[in-house]
Amino acid sequence: MREPVHDVAVIGGGVVGCAILRRLALGGLRCVLLEKGADILSGASKGNSALLHTGFDAPAGSLELSCMQDGYREYLAIRERLNLPLVETGAVVVAWNDDELAKLPGIVVQAHANNVADVHEIAPAELYLREPNLAPGALGAVLVPGEHVIDAWSAPLAYALQAISNGAEIRRNAQVNGGHYRRDHWILETSGGPLCARVVVNAAGLYGDRVESIAREAPFRIRPRKGQFAVFDKSAYALVKAIVLPVPTERTKGVLIARTAYGNLIVGPTAEEVDERESAGVDRDVLEQLLEKARMLVPALAHHGVNAVYAGLRPATQFK
Repeated sequence: MREPVHDVAVIGGGVVGCAILRRLALGGLRCVLLEKGADILSGASKGNSALLHTGFDAPAGSLELSCMQDGYREYLAIRERLNLPLVETGAVVVAWNDDELAKLPGIVVQAHANNVADVHEIAPAELYLREPNLAPGALGAVLVPGEHVIDAWSAPLAYALQAISNGAEIRRNAQVNGGHYRRDHWILETSGGPLCARVVVNAAGLYGDRVESIAREAPFRIRPRKGQFAVFDKSAYALVKAIVLPVPTERTKGVLIARTAYGNLIVGPTAEEVDERESAGVDRDVLEQLLEKARMLVPALAHHGVNAVYAGLRPATQFK
């Protein structure tokens, strides 16, 4: 049988690809998602920190900010209908030295410019009232009430299932190896055979530059950035209430401590440039440094065990 022409083919079955598929299927389009792995969420999405961001610290006026805040609003709007978890924690950006303290007013100014109006500075006394288990010595903090914890798996799975129920198709083990444009549609070469679509969306994550090169010379190059996490036992859950964030640097947002939707406490991620795109291993030495950092921030963590470790690969490029 001749391969039908889909309205849209989405390449990549991570959270972004599943969300795009859902939206287009709800709009009545004939859509197919192509995932090279054996299941969805098998790439970058499986290793994220599961935080719902307000965009308080995103570049003002950027596409990143627009996408982040649109996604934030939509998650809150649909989560009850799709039975998606939300742990309303808020966040604190904590300054531990004079240089970090000097950056706090700028964080507030940027948040307000990004229309996150409830962000404000708090004094050490209020910080420790909120987070009594933090190590002594914090000089101040910025409170971000709208930052929350979600679940990295439930949302994209729900997006995919709702898309399927509205006529979309998901093809797994369907790696895209090439393609060309003919008349009014693309013919994609996949490991499962050819596929035709009028529009192709690149949501390929760690392989986004290679997929982009099918259509044009890719204007970006993926250089994976590995982040390692440690998961503390559930006995540690009560040690922090908010997401505890460091003052960010030019290179990274730094190591955070946060509750999870499953009643644990996580610490991470690290930020390591790597060449590997397929799998992310954990390193004992790096994890020991991560745990030492966590115990410096919350000394009581020294009395709680770690029951899991994991690593994710973020599709970073040469652009900030």
